[in-house]
Amino acid sequence: MLEREVANWELLAGAVSQVVRLSEAYSMPDWRWFHQMILRLRTLFQRDRIERELEEEFQFHIEQRTALEIARGLSPAEAHSVALRAMDGMEQRKEECRDMRRVHYIDDLVRDLLYAFRDLRRNPGFATLAVLIIALGIGANTAVFSVVNTVLLKPLAFREPDRIVTLSTFSTIGEDSDALSRQVSIREFQGWHDQSSSFEAMTFYGSRETAVIRGSTAEYARATGVSAEFFRVLSLQPVAGRSFTAEEMKPGGSPALLISYAYWQSHFGGDSHALGQTIRVYGPRTIVGVLPPGFRFPDTTDLWFPAGTPETPRCAKLPGIGAAQTRRVTRTGAN
Repeated sequence: MLEREVANWELLAGAVSQVVRLSEAYSMPDWRWFHQMILRLRTLFQRDRIERELEEEFQFHIEQRTALEIARGLSPAEAHSVALRAMDGMEQRKEECRDMRRVHYIDDLVRDLLYAFRDLRRNPGFATLAVLIIALGIGANTAVFSVVNTVLLKPLAFREPDRIVTLSTFSTIGEDSDALSRQVSIREFQGWHDQSSSFEAMTFYGSRETAVIRGSTAEYARATGVSAEFFRVLSLQPVAGRSFTAEEMKPGGSPALLISYAYWQSHFGGDSHALGQTIRVYGPRTIVGVLPPGFRFPDTTDLWFPAGTPETPRCAKLPGIGAAQTRRVTRTGAN
């Protein structure tokens, strides 16, 4: 009877092999990858249960082989010995089965973490020094990347940056003296703005941290007061709403406010109903527009408002000519 059962199992194995060959011949879907994925997931979350099943499977094969040898006339002890010899290298085969079901990178990570923890307990001084060196290396790399990304890789949030210049004046005392740089005075700024054609647009701005009150919530944010041509110098238009009108830029005009895209998202969830709401920044101001994503000039500004009086620093936009030629024209006009 046992031999007949073994023969039935052999017939079943042959039938399965035939089905596999037919599926390959007729390009039927191969679901073996799905079965392997299920095995690996079970191994990951049911490790102890899988180990018990593996042990029971090997014991089943030993018992079946022992019973077969007893049926052939051997004593139970001899039959068991023959079965064990037939399963020679059982531990190696178990490991092969584990490899077939294992998620290697997770197991390797767990082993590495356990080894690192044991080494940390044995040599705390060396391990602490190694961790400190790694942390310093990561911190230095992060800092360098942040600088390179900001200065070289990350594009500026405004167009034609090569045409934007900072305004300053230089004066010398004697031919051999070094030039002394200073900020452009209000008088010089107004004179260049009204009389010079060296610049397409000129602006001044002033930025500082200030208290911002929205409803019953108060916080500190960076606000920048700007002159009329600030956004013209930067070639910038709001992505929602509008920019300041000429009336709003005049002293005593309607108190208007532009907000950054980041501020719009964090405080209003990107809702268009933010336009028209009132925020207190040096008094109540109405939000009239949202500037493009990434633009927070200067100094991570979140709020822009019309400046009533000239502030520093001052900058301008060149009219498509080189900076050196602009310096010559401006110097001639000043003389």
